[in-house]
Amino acid sequence: MSCPYLTEVTMVFCQASAQKKLIPSDRITTASTCEGEGFSACTLYKEALSRALHTIEELETELAESKEKKGART
Repeated sequence: MSCPYLTEVTMVFCQASAQKKLIPSDRITTASTCEGEGFSACTLYKEALSRALHTIEELETELAESKEKKGART
């Protein structure tokens, strides 16, 4: 017998946001920026993308420097 007070709800949150606030998925409309094609206009998305690209550039620079050092040794 199941409890009449318990219900199952699917929740979502924005991974780009610093604050993880769970939102029931049934409250998100189809016009939601996150669920539609407009996600690229979201400021949180733009900031997260910028941070990710900056990290990739730093890693590529470190890799290139490391290859140059190895090449100089041989």
